[in-house]
Amino acid sequence: MQKASLPDTYGPFLGRETVDEFIAAGNVERYFEKHWPDATVGTVDERIVGVIVRAGALIDLAWVDPAVRSQGIGSALMADAEREARSGELQLEVWKVNERAIALYERLGFATTEEKTDPDTGLAKLVMRKAVRTG
Repeated sequence: MQKASLPDTYGPFLGRETVDEFIAAGNVERYFEKHWPDATVGTVDERIVGVIVRAGALIDLAWVDPAVRSQGIGSALMADAEREARSGELQLEVWKVNERAIALYERLGFATTEEKTDPDTGLAKLVMRKAVRTG
């Protein structure tokens, strides 16, 4: 599911070759083997259309199938992550060029608290945080 969307999502700024190499090296499978217990999955008609992986207060991965974006799936997954939060804050990192994702996170109440340079790509990433109620 995610492998199919990575080239279109990240290829424009990371480069198609880099994304293809990442996929071919088995990185997607390894990631999900390790993090599946921390994942919240969104489905439509029993088909996986989105996933969020949370490691404590960190939203490590947020993905929605491009075919169903802008239908509230990402917002619903993020709301679930907030309900499950054990600390008073959620944090995530997003590529600065990913304006669509940034706009969603800002609509959901996340604010940029830091900008840093990714050491592998040299591209800017934003650290975004949101205070949440626990309980």
